[in-house]
Amino acid sequence: MIAVMQDMNTQLVVILLFSMMVLMVLAVFLLFGILRIVRHLEQTMEKSKSSHETHNQAPSPVETAAGGAFETFLNENPSRRNLSKGEQFAAYRQWRQECGLNWSKS
Repeated sequence: MIAVMQDMNTQLVVILLFSMMVLMVLAVFLLFGILRIVRHLEQTMEKSKSSHETHNQAPSPVETAAGGAFETFLNENPSRRNLSKGEQFAAYRQWRQECGLNWSKS
Protein backbone atom coordinates (compact mmCIF):
# COMPACT_ATOMS: atom_id res chain seq x y z
CA MET A 1 0.00 0.00 0.00
CA ILE A 2 2.83 2.40 0.88
CA ALA A 3 4.62 1.49 -2.35
CA VAL A 4 1.51 2.40 -4.36
CA MET A 5 1.26 5.79 -2.59
CA GLN A 6 4.92 6.51 -3.25
CA ASP A 7 4.50 5.51 -6.90
CA MET A 8 1.48 7.85 -7.24
CA ASN A 9 3.40 10.68 -5.57
CA THR A 10 6.32 10.13 -7.94
CA GLN A 11 3.99 10.17 -10.95
CA LEU A 12 2.35 13.36 -9.66
CA VAL A 13 5.72 15.05 -9.19
CA VAL A 14 6.82 14.02 -12.70
CA ILE A 15 3.57 15.32 -14.20
CA LEU A 16 3.89 18.62 -12.32
CA LEU A 17 7.54 19.05 -13.33
CA PHE A 18 6.73 18.27 -16.96
CA SER A 19 3.82 20.74 -16.90
CA MET A 20 6.01 23.45 -15.41
CA MET A 21 8.67 22.80 -18.04
CA VAL A 22 6.10 23.10 -20.84
CA LEU A 23 4.82 26.37 -19.36
CA MET A 24 8.37 27.73 -19.13
CA VAL A 25 9.04 26.86 -22.78
CA LEU A 26 5.80 28.57 -23.81
CA ALA A 27 6.75 31.64 -21.75
CA VAL A 28 10.14 31.82 -23.48
CA PHE A 29 8.54 31.59 -26.92
CA LEU A 30 6.06 34.30 -25.94
CA LEU A 31 8.88 36.52 -24.69
CA PHE A 32 10.84 36.10 -27.91
CA GLY A 33 7.72 36.89 -29.92
CA ILE A 34 7.14 40.09 -27.97
CA LEU A 35 10.79 41.09 -28.36
CA ARG A 36 10.57 40.47 -32.12
CA ILE A 37 7.48 42.68 -32.37
CA VAL A 38 9.11 45.46 -30.33
CA ARG A 39 12.27 45.28 -32.45
CA HIS A 40 10.16 45.52 -35.62
CA LEU A 41 8.31 48.56 -34.25
CA GLU A 42 11.61 50.26 -33.33
CA GLN A 43 12.98 49.69 -36.83
CA THR A 44 9.80 51.04 -38.39
CA MET A 45 9.93 54.14 -36.22
CA GLU A 46 13.63 54.71 -37.00
CA LYS A 47 12.99 54.39 -40.74
CA SER A 48 10.07 56.78 -40.52
CA LYS A 49 12.07 59.28 -38.48
CA SER A 50 15.15 59.11 -40.69
CA SER A 51 13.14 59.43 -43.90
CA HIS A 52 11.30 62.40 -42.43
CA GLU A 53 14.55 64.11 -41.36
CA THR A 54 16.39 63.48 -44.63
CA HIS A 55 13.48 64.48 -46.81
CA ASN A 56 14.68 67.68 -48.50
CA GLN A 57 11.55 69.25 -49.81
CA ALA A 58 12.12 72.23 -52.08
CA PRO A 59 10.30 75.49 -51.33
CA SER A 60 7.08 76.03 -53.24
CA PRO A 61 7.08 78.16 -56.44
CA VAL A 62 5.34 80.96 -54.54
CA GLU A 63 8.19 81.08 -52.03
CA THR A 64 10.91 80.96 -54.69
CA ALA A 65 9.32 83.68 -56.83
CA ALA A 66 11.03 87.06 -56.98
CA GLY A 67 10.50 88.77 -53.65
CA GLY A 68 9.40 85.50 -52.02
CA ALA A 69 10.50 84.22 -48.62
CA PHE A 70 13.21 81.96 -50.08
CA GLU A 71 14.68 84.89 -52.01
CA THR A 72 14.63 86.97 -48.81
CA PHE A 73 16.38 84.12 -47.00
CA LEU A 74 19.14 83.98 -49.65
CA ASN A 75 19.56 87.78 -49.76
CA GLU A 76 20.00 88.01 -45.98
CA ASN A 77 23.25 86.06 -46.21
CA PRO A 78 24.78 85.80 -49.73
CA SER A 79 27.01 82.89 -48.63
CA ARG A 80 23.86 80.76 -48.45
CA ARG A 81 23.79 80.71 -52.26
CA ASN A 82 27.05 78.70 -52.22
CA LEU A 83 25.44 75.86 -50.25
CA SER A 84 24.13 72.75 -51.99
CA LYS A 85 20.40 72.70 -52.66
CA GLY A 86 19.78 70.22 -49.85
CA GLU A 87 21.73 72.37 -47.39
CA GLN A 88 19.88 75.48 -48.60
CA PHE A 89 16.51 73.83 -48.06
CA ALA A 90 17.49 72.59 -44.59
CA ALA A 91 18.76 76.05 -43.59
CA TYR A 92 15.64 77.63 -45.10
CA ARG A 93 13.36 75.41 -43.03
CA GLN A 94 15.35 76.34 -39.92
CA TRP A 95 15.16 80.04 -40.86
CA ARG A 96 11.38 79.80 -41.33
CA GLN A 97 11.08 78.18 -37.91
CA GLU A 98 13.18 80.92 -36.30
CA CYS A 99 11.19 83.68 -38.03
CA GLY A 100 7.87 82.14 -37.00
CA LEU A 101 6.73 81.54 -40.57
CA ASN A 102 5.78 77.90 -40.02
CA TRP A 103 2.38 76.71 -38.92
CA SER A 104 2.27 75.66 -35.30
CA LYS A 105 1.76 71.94 -34.61
CA SER A 106 -0.76 72.44 -31.80
